[in-house]
Amino acid sequence: MDLSTPSLFWFVGGIVLFLLEMFVPGFVLFFFGTGACLTALVTLIFDLTLNGQILVFIFASLLSLVLLRRYVKNTFIGDSVASGKDSALAAHGTRVEVIDEIVPPAEGKVKYSGSTWRARATEKIEAGEIVQIIEQDGLIMTVKKLEDA
Repeated sequence: MDLSTPSLFWFVGGIVLFLLEMFVPGFVLFFFGTGACLTALVTLIFDLTLNGQILVFIFASLLSLVLLRRYVKNTFIGDSVASGKDSALAAHGTRVEVIDEIVPPAEGKVKYSGSTWRARATEKIEAGEIVQIIEQDGLIMTVKKLEDA
C-alpha cells in the first residue's frame, strides 16, 4: 500500500480531528472528523481530484453535523434542562444529617450522598440533627427540621 494515498491523509486527518474534539469545547470537530473519514472511504473507492475530495469532505461534514449532532451530543454529553436548575437535584424530602451547625442567616453543612453540601435553613439547627431537604439551588440545599409524627 502506498503511504501517500489521499485516503490515508483523509483518514489520519479525521483521527486528528476526533482527538482534538476532546480538548476543544462545542462538539463540532467530531463531525468534521466524520467527514474526513467518509472522504477517506470515498477516495479509497473512487479516484477523485483534490477539488472533488474537498467537496466530498464539506458535504459529508455538514451532512453529519446537521443530521447527527443532536443525537450524538445527547449520547456523549447528555440532555440539558433549560430550567436553569441543577440536573442532579436532591430528592425533596430526603433525610440528611447536619454536619456543621446551621445558624441563619449563615450556612452550615449537611451530609448527602457521601459528600458534604452547603445548607441553609430558616431556624437554628444543631450539628448531628437529622433534617429533610426541601429545596436545592445549585450547590446549596435548603433544609428544615423533621416534623414530629
